[in-house]
Amino acid sequence: METQNIFAFLAISMITMCFGWGMRGSAIGGEKGAMLPGAFMGILCVWYTGSELLMNNVFLFAAACALGYFYGGMEPYGSTMGLVLDHDSPRYNPSLGYLALAFKGSIWSGLGAGFLGVSFSAMSGVVYKWYDFVIFFALVPLVQEIGYRIFNTPYDPEHGRMPKVCFSKDSREEWGRNLVIVAGLLLMMAIRRDIFGIIMWIGGALAGSVGWVVAITFYDKQIHPLKNGKRLFGKLDTLNVIDGWKIMEFTQGCFNGLGIAGAFVLGWPLAAKNLEQAEAAGKLWYMLPEKVDTILSWVFCALIIFTIFLFIIPYRRNGNKITRAFGEVDMNIVEVLERPCYMVGPLALVMLGSTTMASIICCFTMYYVIAQHDGLERYWDYKNIKIIRIFLILLGAVILVGQILRGYTLWETWIFYCVGYILFDLAYFARPKRLKENREKSKSLKEFIISFGGDATVLPFFYILMVVLLVFGYMNFR
Repeated sequence: METQNIFAFLAISMITMCFGWGMRGSAIGGEKGAMLPGAFMGILCVWYTGSELLMNNVFLFAAACALGYFYGGMEPYGSTMGLVLDHDSPRYNPSLGYLALAFKGSIWSGLGAGFLGVSFSAMSGVVYKWYDFVIFFALVPLVQEIGYRIFNTPYDPEHGRMPKVCFSKDSREEWGRNLVIVAGLLLMMAIRRDIFGIIMWIGGALAGSVGWVVAITFYDKQIHPLKNGKRLFGKLDTLNVIDGWKIMEFTQGCFNGLGIAGAFVLGWPLAAKNLEQAEAAGKLWYMLPEKVDTILSWVFCALIIFTIFLFIIPYRRNGNKITRAFGEVDMNIVEVLERPCYMVGPLALVMLGSTTMASIICCFTMYYVIAQHDGLERYWDYKNIKIIRIFLILLGAVILVGQILRGYTLWETWIFYCVGYILFDLAYFARPKRLKENREKSKSLKEFIISFGGDATVLPFFYILMVVLLVFGYMNFR
C-alpha cells in the first residue's frame, strides 16, 4: 500500500479539523457536534493509507472516530475556562485552569483517536476477538456510572456539597464517566497488545491537552488588554469583529488534526502489517451474520431517532417560555439515557465490522443531530417554528429513504459535511429578525457588517475553509 504524501496529510488534517472543530462549536456543540470533526479525521486517515480496500469501507473508521469523539463531548468546560479567563473573579486560578483544561482535552481527543486506532486494529481480524467488544461495550453504561459516582459526586452546590476534585463550581462535572472509559480502553489495548491503538491514543491525548492550553492562551490574550495596554488584534478588537472563542476552537481543531495525523503516520507501519491478511483476502473483519447486522443497525437507527422524545416529553410550551411538564426533571438523567443509543450499541456494531451501522452514523445521523438541534433549541421561540420543524422532518425522511434504498457515497457525504453544515449555520446567522434589527440600527454598510460582531470575520473564514475542503474532496473522493 502506497501512502499519500505525509506533509499533505498533516496539512489537510489541520485544515479539516480547524473547520470541523469550529463548526462543532457553531452549529451544535457538545457530544453530537463533536461527531463532525471525528468523522472528518477518520476519513482522512483512511485516505492517507492509499488502500482501496479501506477506502471502500471508509465509513467504518469515520464512524468509529465520530462516536469516539461523542464520548468526550459529554464534559462541560465553560466554567473551567473561567479559572483562566475571569481575572477579576475570586475563582481566578490560571494554574488550576490550565491543568484542568489539559486534563479534559486529553480525555476528549484521546477517546476519539483511541477508538479510531482500535477500529484499524479490529478490522485486521488479527488483534481483537469479537467478545472483546461485546464485553467492553456491555460494561460501558455501568462503569461510566461508577466513574461518575466516584469522581463527580456529591453535587449539591446549594448546600456546599461538591466533589473532592471539581473544576466547575456552577456546572455538573462528568469527566469521571470518560476517565474510566479511557482506563478500560487502554486496558483492552494492553491485553491485546494493540500498540497502534495505544500510539493513536497518545497522539490524541497530547493533541487535546496541548491544543486546549494553547487555545485558551490565545483567547485570554484576545479578550484582555496586553501589558502595553493595546489589544491583540488592534482596531479589529475595538470594533468587536474578532471572535476569540472561535479562534480558540479553530486552534483546538488544528492541534487535533496535527496530533492525530502525526500519530497515525508514526503508527501506520504497525497497522499496515496487521492488515496484510485482510488486504490479501480482499475483505475486512466482519463478525456478524448479515441479517443480524441489518436488523440491529436499523434498530439502533430507530432508537437514535426516538431519543428526541426524551427531550420533548418532559417539556411543554407556555407562550414564549418552555416549562417542565412533570415537575423537576434532571436533564443529566435524560442525557444518560440518550447516550448509549449513540455510543454503545452503534459503536459496538462498528467495531464488529458493521458497514450498515457505520453508514447510518456517517450519513443520516450526521444530518439528524444538527436538525434536532435546530428544531428543539435554535429556533424554539421562532414564530414559524412549526414550519421549520416540518421542513426538517420532511428533509430527514428523504435522506433516510435514500439511506435505505441506495446509501451515500463518500463524495456526497463530504459535500454535506462541508456545505450542509455551513447552510444550517448560515440560516441561523441570516435569520430575518436579526437582519432587520441590524439594518435598522446601522447607518452605513460598514456599520451593518460590524453589527454582526465576530460573525463578520468568522463566517468568511469558514467559507474559505469550505472551498479548500471541497476542492480537496473533488480531487480525491469524487
